[in-house]
Order: sequence, then C-alpha cells, then structure tokens
Amino acid sequence: MKVIAFLNNKGGVGKTTCSRLMAEYLSKVKRIPTLGIDFDPQCNFSHQYLSMEIDPAAPEGLMPPLHPDYNPHDPDDADWDGRSSIAEIFYGQGVIPYPTYVENLDFAPGHAERLLAAEAVRKSEVVDKVHRQLTGFLSSPDVCEAYQAVVIDTAPSKGPLTVSVMKAATHIVIPSVMEEQPVQGIYGMLQLWMQESLTREKSNPLTLIGILPNMFKQTRLHKDILKSLQDNAAIGKYILPIKLCQRIVFAEIDAEEATPRSIFDFPDHHVARCEALEVCEHLAERILNHG
Repeated sequence: MKVIAFLNNKGGVGKTTCSRLMAEYLSKVKRIPTLGIDFDPQCNFSHQYLSMEIDPAAPEGLMPPLHPDYNPHDPDDADWDGRSSIAEIFYGQGVIPYPTYVENLDFAPGHAERLLAAEAVRKSEVVDKVHRQLTGFLSSPDVCEAYQAVVIDTAPSKGPLTVSVMKAATHIVIPSVMEEQPVQGIYGMLQLWMQESLTREKSNPLTLIGILPNMFKQTRLHKDILKSLQDNAAIGKYILPIKLCQRIVFAEIDAEEATPRSIFDFPDHHVARCEALEVCEHLAERILNHG
C-alpha cells in the first residue's frame, strides 16, 4: 500500500489542493481504491467531501457529520455517537471511513478539537501516544485489504501530528509557493525527512518524490525564486519538473454546488484539467512504478 503525504510547515502553499487532486486522480482516473485522510485540525480537506459540522464543545472547530452507517436504534451502535474521525486512533477507538461522491474514494475526516488535544500531549508521552498511532492504523489488516493508496493532507507544522504522518508515509511531496516565506518551509520539511530517513530500515524507505512548485504565477518573483531553487546545489535535485499554476477553478470546485465537482470531470482540453493530469501522472509514475 502506498501512503502519500503532502507536507510543508508553512501555511497557504496549497497542500489541500494537491491532496485533493492526487486522491481524485488515483481513485477516478487510475481506479485505485483510495483512502483520504485529513490530519490538519483546520479540516479543509474534510470539507471537500463531507458536510462538516460546528463542534459544540469547541465552536471554533469542526467535527465530522453523522456516519451514513450509524443507526441509533441498533444495539451494536449503542456505544457509538455516530461520528468517526482519524483522531480516534489517539483515543483507542476504531476509525470508520466515510464514503464520498467520488468512486473508489473513502475518507477519514479530521476532528479539530481531538487532533489538537492529541498534539498537546506531554513530550515524554508523544512517541507512544502520537508518533506511532497512524502507522499502526495504516498497518491494520482491514485498511491494507481495503485500500491500495492513502493520501494524507497535513497541518502547516513540524509538530507531533506531522511527525506521525512522516513515520507512516511511504512517499512525501513538498508543495511550495515560490515566495520567500513558503520556501523557508521547504528546508524544515527536508530536515524532518532526513531525520526520519535515518531511522528507517532499508526495506522500508521514506521516498521524497520532490518539491512541487504550486500556485505558480508568471511573475518575475516566482520565476526568479524557482530558478534559484533549481540552481541550489543542496535542493535543486529535488525540484520537480512540473508545477501547478494559480488557477481560480481550483477554488471554484471547492464549492458544494460546483458542477462538476472534480477537475477530472472537466473536458479533456480544459487547461486546468490538463495541468492537474500532468502533475498527478508524474507523481503517480514515481510512486506506483518505482517503489
């Protein structure tokens, strides 16, 4: 099973858009049974596929809706409140993925308050209570039998949740806007990747697919920063030969009433669809065919 994570400890670099495109490409285009996971307490990835609700216990945060399989009159559901999120892995509970409107794509949403609580555990407990939990969940027979790919969106952080994702992933992609502050996040993620790689067995490597120029604009600033990264002796080899441009359609399809709701349902000649397809095909080739 391939576990692909999009990471950058700077916000606003388009990790959620990249996660969505990859999840839908694998499930819709490649027809691979795929699980999407939202590990960001902001729950933006979850909002793409589920009608998330305001959490009455933490009104500034979101929680998942009632699961379609929940039956309050079923004795088997008596000990369940009908909601399930990926945060359950930190509380000794099972995760029940939700179906989505995308064929072959199930989803384990975030739960803002529970994810934040998990990240706030004491430093002495973080390895057992946070770092190892996602790896354990993804290694379970039920998950391995149900899915061939997992796509994870992450918070803009280098904290325990991100470390947990890094330990569970088989492949990572670092999206970045070609501007000074987001580019600084690249170095933080590269450092985290190198640290994790040192602890991995050779039979279980963590592969860095590369740094993806995202939300790219044809401005001198973006072009100059991209060129400087490509010429950088330390990280130039990680810059991918593809990019996603700044396109309003990527934001428009986020709306619940959008038609179509997936970029891959647009006409074949649509410029954003062609660009998304090129990026996802390049990533999938590296992930699916080269270990």
